[in-house]
Amino acid sequence: MQNDDKLSPDLVWQADGHLTEIALTVLGDGEEALLPEGASAHVARCATCSSELGRAALLSLRAGELLRAHPAPSGAREPAALRDPLPIPAIAVALALSTLGAAPSLVAGAGGLRERLAALWHACSVVVRTGCAVAGSGALSGWLTALPWLSAALLVIVGVGVAWTREKQLSLHGGM
Repeated sequence: MQNDDKLSPDLVWQADGHLTEIALTVLGDGEEALLPEGASAHVARCATCSSELGRAALLSLRAGELLRAHPAPSGAREPAALRDPLPIPAIAVALALSTLGAAPSLVAGAGGLRERLAALWHACSVVVRTGCAVAGSGALSGWLTALPWLSAALLVIVGVGVAWTREKQLSLHGGM
């Protein structure tokens, strides 16, 4: 421990050569490393400081007992988990209302769902067949060169699908 981690002498020693209340509290808390050399030895040989240390320790014990015996004042904040239970009925009602509000758009969007799924299935099967053909044409090096092409093709397909869906939505809403 460095020397600047210790309490300054004016916080440790009184003018009459005895330990201050701060030093006795630090010693009672078991933080001897914060005190300069000689403070612990002084308590061991000085009856006044030794009795003050005992009194401070007993006071600390009594304060702890009193705090454990009495509940916290009503103004003290408890953790949220102990204070308020989760409002499950309110959450259920909110989910039901949001589902009810989303129902018209879900029904309107489901009209072309079958065609979109068929197009997606076809695009995925084309990508898989192409990937298998490219990977089967060479050894391991052919398979490794197919990965970037497959991912690029998949990105193009997804982009076309998003653009097509967005165009369809804009035409349904009058070009907004």
